[in-house]
Amino acid sequence: MSKDSRQPAYPKLKVFFDMLFLLGVILLVVKLGVLAWSKLSGADMTLPGGSLLWNFGPLALMVGAGIGSSAVKDKDRED
Repeated sequence: MSKDSRQPAYPKLKVFFDMLFLLGVILLVVKLGVLAWSKLSGADMTLPGGSLLWNFGPLALMVGAGIGSSAVKDKDRED
């Protein structure tokens, strides 16, 4: 935060990391929805891109966004 106001010093970076986290959450919800639909309907549904992307992609996005957001918050404290 800048000392003169309560606005973050790097608002665009904060929004970027928030959007990355949201993208990770959306991908996780899609993955779980397809998995649930596949189990309940008995259909064999697969997601494009391979299992590695869908199993670890949302986690990597959310963890990366959390680390980035923490770094931005630490920069705000320094300024």
